[in-house]
Amino acid sequence: MSLMCCKTDKEEILKQQDVTISYQLKEGKDHCGRQLLANVNGKEQILINYNEKLNLYIQLQDDFNNDGALDVLLENRKGCYDKGEYSYVSHEGSSYFIMTYDGKKFRRTKEVGKAWNGIEMEMKEEKLHFTIETHAASVYSNTTTLSCDDKEEVFVLDGYNFKRVSVNQVGKRKAITGVDCINLIENQSIVESRKYIDFDLDNDGHIDQLTLTYNKITKGFDKLDVLFHEYNPNRNIAIPKRSIKRLGVLASKTNEVNDLVIDCNEILAWDGEKYKYKPHITLNNRYKVFAKNGLLIRDQPASYGNVIGKFDYGTEITILEKTDIEMKYNDKEEEYPIEGYWYQTEFIDKESNTKRLGYVFSGFLINLDYYSIFSRWGELRISKQGIIIELHSQCYYTYPVKIISDTEVELIWSQDMDCKFKSGLSDNFDLQNVPEKGKPFAKYVWKGDTLKATYYYPEWIKKYNDNYPAIFRDTYNLNYASITDW
Repeated sequence: MSLMCCKTDKEEILKQQDVTISYQLKEGKDHCGRQLLANVNGKEQILINYNEKLNLYIQLQDDFNNDGALDVLLENRKGCYDKGEYSYVSHEGSSYFIMTYDGKKFRRTKEVGKAWNGIEMEMKEEKLHFTIETHAASVYSNTTTLSCDDKEEVFVLDGYNFKRVSVNQVGKRKAITGVDCINLIENQSIVESRKYIDFDLDNDGHIDQLTLTYNKITKGFDKLDVLFHEYNPNRNIAIPKRSIKRLGVLASKTNEVNDLVIDCNEILAWDGEKYKYKPHITLNNRYKVFAKNGLLIRDQPASYGNVIGKFDYGTEITILEKTDIEMKYNDKEEEYPIEGYWYQTEFIDKESNTKRLGYVFSGFLINLDYYSIFSRWGELRISKQGIIIELHSQCYYTYPVKIISDTEVELIWSQDMDCKFKSGLSDNFDLQNVPEKGKPFAKYVWKGDTLKATYYYPEWIKKYNDNYPAIFRDTYNLNYASITDW
């Protein structure tokens, strides 16, 4: 029986390899509902009709389950209300599903996720993995709710259905004491209000005070003040978000002062002088010099310090101490001042051949924890959720990204835009072979401080660059400011 089964499966795959499938979205009178069509060997059929009211976007067309037939990954974007031009940033979360063809009929997986940041698509073990978040609300939302059940799930297409292979979920951190602003949000008459937490934060036997200021516009606390009893300074703390809904005092301590939790699980820790956002990962102290003429080493953390050495361009160095002493450097080649801090490091003195300590300006140091293909490259911004092409400050396009490896990604063609000007990205230039939604458009390969591009539609690229500003280049240079500590 098993031999017969395997033979049938192989015959079915061979049969599907002879099938030509294409997918198309059609927009009807209602802007918020799209129709999904499939063309199988020249015969068109409707897979999803207008009456389902699905605001669909094609993310990727590929054979996800390796059965020989073309599949399509679709985004169902929620919260479409008007007939005007739709903005990507104003939606209310997206779910995703895949349409497959089994040789006889089309199948539809369940919808997964509720995300604002897109879906991550990465090749692992020769199979495409889909990472999707499920968040009750966007971090930039003015919603009254605070969900601490958010999660990140990873799926693969197993046969004709989604199979979850992992889930990452962090719940609400338990606080000793705390306050939230839900009742303030519900009371529409309140414009500004303050809430207080009285607690001995530094454990000196005296009560300290945390003051949170509520802002009706952001519907959250947007200002935090800490008043310590010991030396009575009023310390304003920048909220590391647009606003927060909850703040609590944790039992854990940093430098003998209680940590704070904002919203569900983000931590503010005391660094000896102030509360600072505590990252989820521990950053190392390895950096790389990108100053073309080398980076000067001084005997004190100031521009007037004596020069005692220099690191050449490209040198990897170890930072011993990160001071909070700021500096701005006016570079003639840069439009704006370069900002950073003074960091302590060690180097080999060439005259004495001994190790010495000195200080360098961080504005010319790449943080190697951030050094990857997922950065900003001129007009391109690459993340694990998408690629943004910025035509100018008021016009940018967002494209899905397929992660091939740590050094290679593909841009998947789309027309997801936030632009009021003619860009030419939808022009065909009277060509037959033009970019198709959901299909790979270009591959980018990371090589040091440059990004090499290979375009799958070279004739279309030439026509575009001849008629519009040439944003499609063979090589892109790293935007160093995007991976510095400032």
